Amino acid sequence: ESLNQWPHERSDLPVDPALILGKLSNGFRYVLMENNEPRDRVSMHLNIQSGSMNETDEQQGLAHFLEHMLFNGTEHFAPGELIKYFQSIGMDFGGDVNAHTSFFETVYDVVLPKGDSENLEKGLLVMGDYACGALLLSAEIDRERGVVLAEKRSRDSASYRTFLETLQFEMPDMLMSKRLPIGTEETIKKADRKLFKDYYDTWYRPELMILVVVGDFDTDFAASLIEEKFSTVTARAPVRSLLDKGTISHKGRKAFYHYEKEAGNTDVSIELLRKVEYEPDSLSLQKRQLVKSFADRIINYRLREIVRSPDSPFTSAYTSSGIYLKHIEYAEISAKCSPENWDTSLALIEQTLRKGLTYGFTEAELDRIKKEYLSNLDKAVKSAATRKSQSLSRSIIRSMNNDRVFMSPVQKQEIFSPIIESITLAQVHEAFKKTWEPDHRLVLVTGNAVLASGDILPEAMILEAMGKSRQVAVSRPVNKADVIFPYLPAPAHKGQVVSTDETADLGIISMDFQNGVRLNMKKTDFKANEVIATLAFGYGKSSEPENKPGLAVLSSSVINESGFGKLKKEDMERALAGKNTHVTFSIKNNMFVFRGSSVTNEISLLFQLFQTHLIDPGYREDAYTLSMERFHQRYQSLPHTIEGAIMLKGTRFFAGGDSRFGLPAYDVFKELKLQDIRDFVNNSVKVDDIEISIVGDFDPETVIEAVSIYIGSIPLQKMDSPVKRSQGPEFPNGQRLDLTVSTHIPKGLVQVAYPTDDFWDIRRTRRLSMLGEVYSERLRVKIREKLGASYSPYAYNRASRAYKGYGVFQAVIQVDPGKTDVVVKEVKNISTDLAKNGVTEEVFKRALDPVLTGIKDMRRTNRYWLNSVLTGLKRHPRQLEWARTFQEDYASITADELSALAGIYLDNKKASVVTVRPE
Repeated sequence: ESLNQWPHERSDLPVDPALILGKLSNGFRYVLMENNEPRDRVSMHLNIQSGSMNETDEQQGLAHFLEHMLFNGTEHFAPGELIKYFQSIGMDFGGDVNAHTSFFETVYDVVLPKGDSENLEKGLLVMGDYACGALLLSAEIDRERGVVLAEKRSRDSASYRTFLETLQFEMPDMLMSKRLPIGTEETIKKADRKLFKDYYDTWYRPELMILVVVGDFDTDFAASLIEEKFSTVTARAPVRSLLDKGTISHKGRKAFYHYEKEAGNTDVSIELLRKVEYEPDSLSLQKRQLVKSFADRIINYRLREIVRSPDSPFTSAYTSSGIYLKHIEYAEISAKCSPENWDTSLALIEQTLRKGLTYGFTEAELDRIKKEYLSNLDKAVKSAATRKSQSLSRSIIRSMNNDRVFMSPVQKQEIFSPIIESITLAQVHEAFKKTWEPDHRLVLVTGNAVLASGDILPEAMILEAMGKSRQVAVSRPVNKADVIFPYLPAPAHKGQVVSTDETADLGIISMDFQNGVRLNMKKTDFKANEVIATLAFGYGKSSEPENKPGLAVLSSSVINESGFGKLKKEDMERALAGKNTHVTFSIKNNMFVFRGSSVTNEISLLFQLFQTHLIDPGYREDAYTLSMERFHQRYQSLPHTIEGAIMLKGTRFFAGGDSRFGLPAYDVFKELKLQDIRDFVNNSVKVDDIEISIVGDFDPETVIEAVSIYIGSIPLQKMDSPVKRSQGPEFPNGQRLDLTVSTHIPKGLVQVAYPTDDFWDIRRTRRLSMLGEVYSERLRVKIREKLGASYSPYAYNRASRAYKGYGVFQAVIQVDPGKTDVVVKEVKNISTDLAKNGVTEEVFKRALDPVLTGIKDMRRTNRYWLNSVLTGLKRHPRQLEWARTFQEDYASITADELSALAGIYLDNKKASVVTVRPE
């Protein structure tokens, strides 16, 4: 519809003035935008506005297969050379170099390590090859088939199979249901050079290409280079008409049932779908969608409240609506439940939907949504200056391909703030009714519910349940009173700082308070208006009682669902409407952690939330019940997946049976009680080893004041001996575990592991991490490229911070189940070769350069400083020195050092193997 036109040329909305838009005489377009985060980096993307919907019947899957082929031989890069080339200039295949194919687009991504003229030329050379330089050699097509089939296999799952069947029901007459990008096995196995060439020459044409470049570079120079390199690109085949997209013609009520024994739960949903005329972007369209989104969000909050109520039949639920792929208007309301609750869940979502349609919404609900939307606009404006180039470029591509105008945060705030403030209850109610206006309803039940009742068909049972629900009267929603937070009285005395230590070269200040609390601060300019923090204490999962396996993972879930003693989770969320501060709880192997994310002007709120979690935790029975039901559903699917087998048995096997690894059997897990969680966490929370770390865009004095009021004032007990188990995990040298799972999914998994060591010798840990990068590269070349046995094999070293002497170096490969033993043998051969012959300089260099580029970027993120340097600093002051040596120590690593480590650790006599395959 918008061929070769910019979205704003057909709209009354203004485009972001920071974009430089260009169009060459052949129709090739480009978008340039200067942006300085990360420093020096440039995010470059060739966006082809063609995907699986452009395929003929014989080409199903070819758009995606072709995407693979562009890494396997082009005009300037012989087969096998392109990825090596990227690595040689400091780019990581997968992270910095990637591509994806969908229904209407194929996008190639390159993130350059520098924005100088040399790197821009290199990047554009590659993009030019993608555009018109593919060799499409028959030998390479044959070799890549195995990789594409491996990718197709890796996607297979009970949920994917359900998706395929559901799509056929929802859109039986739409081309989309017959054009999934992964394609058909038949096409993948048979496609020849001629078929590839036909698609490539027809659709990789200049008027369907947009080059998007965002980052730290000279835009004038880039524009002249683009003109020089792309103005000669021509269409190599005539335009072909697209196949008819098809129709949607649902009438009345229709039921759909699909059974998957291997699913963990049952999904029930009510949907509608209709084909609509394409509509260009406009203020009117945006306003209509905005008002509709208000209604959806209110319904979502109502559903969330039902989920958390003690008698809820479902464990999660949501509603959404909108326009999918330009032509399909949809609305859905859906819930996940245990199979025996399918009918009560269906009735409850039907009644929730009808309640909204009948009575609309309340002032309190509308007020909450307005606060949230206005707050999000404000946050976007304040953080605009330090947005990341990669996320910006992806947003630009998404806008272009959906024919939506890309606007700046300031433009959005100026245009939409007055609209948001003026929206009325009547408008939201009308918009919601309009969304659900079509006269049909699709009622779906999928997953592990067995619907059998004599001669009655499942579809008839579903429609009967729906009909019964429609007879139940619904009541008008009640306008709820405001919730007040904070509710704890302000402490009478502030905590006193007893010592301050400044690490000037790293910009870090550490303070100890009289009650034993430590505060670590690092003020940064990496991301405007971002503040992140941790409140850490205790010894985490390593202190989990031996007779309570699974307690740590259950505790995290229950505490995150519990809210506070005086406020339920949904009341807390209502109280914080319009705020940008959130706290979550997690349990790491070596500590318990509350994680906070906030903004510059909400520091006090952040510490009030931390304080309330410490002083008045929730530990709610409702949260425990909900969490247990969610785990029950998860356990239903675990025995049917290779990932589940690893979680239930494989992870623990590599730890010598230690109960703190993986998940226990469900019979053991279900015995855990709410009191166990309270004892486990409370034993650690009130002692004097609390450490607060905060990084970001804040005023240090404001932080010190907030900590002294809310945390430094809490009376804490002196820490006795640490609550730790004496016995650590032991690696099962030379053992093998062959697991089978009850599944129809033809997937297998191989894990080959070697014992290493713990985290604390940082030089060794870094070098073992680099050995993992080298090993991954060997797996890519041997297992993926040569054997075509796996889509994304990888290796890594996991060195423990919690357990002395424990570390595991592991290769992980998803495979065709028939090839597990072949792959185990190949992996061991790689280890033998590395241990005997060492790491070659060429492979080492290609593995190291992308890591060095990544470290440079990482040091300019708040997350690195918070998670790797500040959190845990009180116990491990050496983390400061690690931060100082991070870049230079990695840069000093040699191939010889890695060869020596390979000789020590990659010993096949000690290798342990886990394989998983279907029964």
